[in-house]
Amino acid sequence: MMPAEYDVEREIEFSRQQFRTTIPNRLNELLEKVDHSRGYVEGWYADLILKISLSIGRVCNDLFKTTEQDALPAAAWNARNLLELWVWTKYCSTSRDNARRFHEDAVRDMMGIAAVHSKMCEVAGVHDELGAVGQEKLRKIAADQLGLATIDANYTRVAEAARSLGLESLYVAHNQFLSKLAHPTAGLVVGIMHQSDDSLHGLQAGCTTMGLYYAGQCVMAIEEMVSAISRQP
Repeated sequence: MMPAEYDVEREIEFSRQQFRTTIPNRLNELLEKVDHSRGYVEGWYADLILKISLSIGRVCNDLFKTTEQDALPAAAWNARNLLELWVWTKYCSTSRDNARRFHEDAVRDMMGIAAVHSKMCEVAGVHDELGAVGQEKLRKIAADQLGLATIDANYTRVAEAARSLGLESLYVAHNQFLSKLAHPTAGLVVGIMHQSDDSLHGLQAGCTTMGLYYAGQCVMAIEEMVSAISRQP
């Protein structure tokens, strides 16, 4: 049960304000600093900060939208995405080598998508016309833009990144909790979604608050990355 002094509406309104103004404004301030530094920082690193920041902003906006409706699974899903973004942003902020690995993993991840697409075609009994061509294009990108002689689908997993940061226990517990609420498991389909509106409202507010915490951690990690740029000679 929620404590008597717990004010769900107040908590939701605070989260809305943070997602609507505070977080996007801070991200924009940091991106302006990155833009001003493009003359003396590697292009890939500046682009990485930009793309991660845009992802954080997009998911924060998606979570903000859920506060306007009864949408527990969507709130849990977006909070879970912010949890993963926190791990990745912190991972990249810890060292330039980590940031470079994550940057390169974009191609590795795409190779994995291409491989899974080929399996889908195989199961469906259809010819994968784009698979081989797409993988060859990715190999060319890896060679021409990243300087990688070979490329495979062995990208760093988020659990591995969390472990390297000492966040494994937190990540696993929070991820499992939010996944139970985001995915159509029996508990959600048969049980939780048929409880009282007040119970669902409070649970959704809790997910939103968790997402806000992760978003704040994301912003702090972006600040670390931007600070590393400003310390360069």
